[in-house]
Amino acid sequence: MFGLLDWMKIAGGAALGFVACLTINAFVWLPAARDEARQQERAAALQKSMELIEERGKTNAEIRNLDDAGLCAALGGLYVNGACQ
Repeated sequence: MFGLLDWMKIAGGAALGFVACLTINAFVWLPAARDEARQQERAAALQKSMELIEERGKTNAEIRNLDDAGLCAALGGLYVNGACQ
C-alpha cells in the first residue's frame, strides 16, 4: 500500500502539473486565442466595409445617371418648370 510519503509525492506531482497547466494556459493558449479572435473580428469588419463601399458605389452610379427631374423625384420633390419644388 501507499504510505504517507507516497501520497505526498502524488499530491505534489498533481499540484505541479496543475500549476504547469495554468502557466501554459495563461502564457500560451489564451494570448493565441485572443489574437485569433482579433484577426477574425478585423476580417469581418473589413468584409463589411468592402460590402458598404460596393453598395455605395452602386448608389452613386444610380444617382449620377439621374436627370434633374429624376433626382428631384428621388428626393421626394416635384419637378415643375425646370425647378424642384
